[in-house]
Amino acid sequence: MEMEMIEARVYRAPELNGDLSEDDDLEGNSSLYKQKYERAVRDMEIMKRRIQQQHEEEMEQKTMLKKASDKRLAEALEDVEEERQVANQWKRKAQKLGSELQDIRLMLEEQMARNGELEKKQRRFDAELSTAQEEIKKERLLREKITREKEQALHEKYSLEQDVQSAKLDSDMLHEKIAQLNRELDELTLSSKGEEEVTQLKRAKQELERKTRDQEEELEELAAQVQMLEQAKLRLEMSLEKVRQEHRREASVREEEIEEIRASFSKKIKNLEAQLESEQDERHQLVKQKHELERRIYELTDQPPPQDPEIERRLRRDLKRTKALLRDAQSMLEHTREGQSGKTLIRQLKNQLEDSEFAKAAAVKARQAVEAELHDCQLQLEEVTRAKNEAESRCLQLSREKSAIQTQLEEAEEEMAEVMKKYKSVVAQMSIDQKTIADQNQQIAELETERQMLKDQLSEVSHKFEHLAGQSEDTHKVHRLDSKVRDLESKLELEQTTRARLEHQIARLKEQNDRAREECDSLRNKELQAQEGVRRLQRQLRDLREDYAALQQKEADAYRKQHELEMALENSETDLQVTKNDLRLACQRIQDLQNALEDDLDSGTDVPDDSGSDSDSSFELSVLRNQSMTPVQRCDSVASNLSYGTLEGPHSRTSSFSHELSAFSRMMLRRTSMDFLG
Repeated sequence: MEMEMIEARVYRAPELNGDLSEDDDLEGNSSLYKQKYERAVRDMEIMKRRIQQQHEEEMEQKTMLKKASDKRLAEALEDVEEERQVANQWKRKAQKLGSELQDIRLMLEEQMARNGELEKKQRRFDAELSTAQEEIKKERLLREKITREKEQALHEKYSLEQDVQSAKLDSDMLHEKIAQLNRELDELTLSSKGEEEVTQLKRAKQELERKTRDQEEELEELAAQVQMLEQAKLRLEMSLEKVRQEHRREASVREEEIEEIRASFSKKIKNLEAQLESEQDERHQLVKQKHELERRIYELTDQPPPQDPEIERRLRRDLKRTKALLRDAQSMLEHTREGQSGKTLIRQLKNQLEDSEFAKAAAVKARQAVEAELHDCQLQLEEVTRAKNEAESRCLQLSREKSAIQTQLEEAEEEMAEVMKKYKSVVAQMSIDQKTIADQNQQIAELETERQMLKDQLSEVSHKFEHLAGQSEDTHKVHRLDSKVRDLESKLELEQTTRARLEHQIARLKEQNDRAREECDSLRNKELQAQEGVRRLQRQLRDLREDYAALQQKEADAYRKQHELEMALENSETDLQVTKNDLRLACQRIQDLQNALEDDLDSGTDVPDDSGSDSDSSFELSVLRNQSMTPVQRCDSVASNLSYGTLEGPHSRTSSFSHELSAFSRMMLRRTSMDFLG
């Protein structure tokens, strides 16, 4: 309204000026026009002041809006800087997580390379398991076949019972029909011609009764069939429930058996480990004792015998005496050679000695073979225990890696939650900024409308200025309008620059928002990859547990084989003990023979001291030869010397021969014990 009044007054001003120009001619109306002109000038000044005041108010409002927008822009820039710093931190964390994931990937590749061998073992175990499952399936199929055959037999039995019942019912029906026909014949024979209607009625009645009975029988048969079907249904349900219960019971029993077998095998493994440790300790002690005995024997063999002339003389004298006694014994054996008892006894002794030697050699070989097998079993057991320890260490390592990855996942989830919170806050701030931008766009639109209005006003003012260009008194007004137009143009340029800056800021915020979304997507993908790695590790851990179970089974097989070898070793030791007992018995028999010979030699004669050099040399050669012979060969040599030697004196007996036999028996026992220890 004010603008319209201003325009009306502006339009009225030239009219007033025209009136003034016309009234110059009129002298009477000059004062009136002057008053109108002064009033118009006052109105113009009032309107100018109002316009100036309104312009100042608008400028103040624009400055306030500019300050508020600058403040918001500064806050938005600070938020953007903070978001940029947060984004840089997240980038660094993402790079760190990427390096850690690369390390984890390398570790997993190493673990998969290690698990290749375990997968091969798992394949073998799967093959064995498949064979066992096939056997179980065969047993299940056989059981199902037996149950089907049983059900078929029951069904056949039921059908036969039904056939029997139907045959009984048919026979009863036939008997009833026969009785009915007999009654009808009796009635026909007794009735007269006048009673034909009565007989017809009776026949109809009987026919109806027969039909009713037939229907009742059919109803009873149907009821029986329904009852039998219900019973069969109940039997089938009961058999199905029994099969289910049996299956559950078998499953529970199998699980209990598996748990018991696992517990028993763990106990056996512990016991066998303890036994193995004790046996290893005993073996080490026996080896130490053996080395100590061998060292003592070598020391004793390496020590030179003491040389004493007195001892040598005594030994030579004893040797001569022994030679004489030997000649006497040889002569005695020549006299008693006809008797077969001595020969058979010597032959038996020879055979027993040879058998004992062979048995001893076989026992030693068996013992060595059993020890070799025991050593192989111990090596296998050590390999199994080492594989078991490696599997346990791998399981522990995988569990540690799993826990570490889970902690990393939890940290990543926490960081993701923080990122989402910040993302939500950024989105909220962006929505606020978008609202402010919309408000500013609205303000810009309003300013553009005002600009258009001002342009219109400017055009109008320019028209007025052109109209009033010829008037000198309106120059001041034109200058003010020009300044006002310049101010409006500068204000319009400022608004355009602020609008361009805000649009650029909006584009930058959109780009930052897109980058934040991309980072969130990448973090989600990394989280999914980490979860996939955890699942793969869990699968590998399950495979390792299965490999560990297979190794436990192999360990149980190795322990069982070790037990079998130990039993074989015990059997061989018992055989060796029996052989040693036989050898001891043979030595006892030799001792008995020695005692008998000593008893026979007590009544002998003295031997002359002069002995030929030929007999001495032959005896020395026989002794030297006996020292380099085996025990069996020594026995043969002694027998030959006893059989074919020359005589010095008849029936000469002494204790030298018994000493020789006792030394021979002791030597055999010592050799046997040394072979056993060796």
